[in-house]
Amino acid sequence: MDATTLLKNDHDAVRQLFRAFSEAGGDAERRRSLYRSIRQQIQTHSRIEEQVFYPAVMRVRAEPAREAVRDALEEHHHVDGLLAEIDQLEPDEAGYFEKMRVLQESVERHIEDEESGMFAQARIHLTDERLERLGHDMALLRESLSGGEPAGMGERTTGAGARA
Repeated sequence: MDATTLLKNDHDAVRQLFRAFSEAGGDAERRRSLYRSIRQQIQTHSRIEEQVFYPAVMRVRAEPAREAVRDALEEHHHVDGLLAEIDQLEPDEAGYFEKMRVLQESVERHIEDEESGMFAQARIHLTDERLERLGHDMALLRESLSGGEPAGMGERTTGAGARA
């Protein structure tokens, strides 16, 4: 699977988690569990982007591609801050839903920016073979981060410092 397809699949998975969160209603335990899944998905996804995909895109000689990576890294930093704030709240506290709404909007904006801008730049400037190798490398990194769960996005054990 090429890198952009792998990342788009991740984007679809996190969108689905946000939909499930919205549908959880007043079930605080379900919201807590879904938030943990959202956070883990975002953090793992960010890590594979930052360690594999973004460096490859930064090496192309097109300024729009490099600018897209710089913007994405800023968005990751913003999402990190939101995750840290939400980590301090309980699902039944005032402000929790508002922070989750802001997180979802930020993540969806980031997804749109990547899929409409950066992915197009990657497809223009990187060969199909290179995109396939990057996808393979990203899948291997995901497997190592998830403790050997190749199909899923396993729990990270290194804290909340990774970016979305």
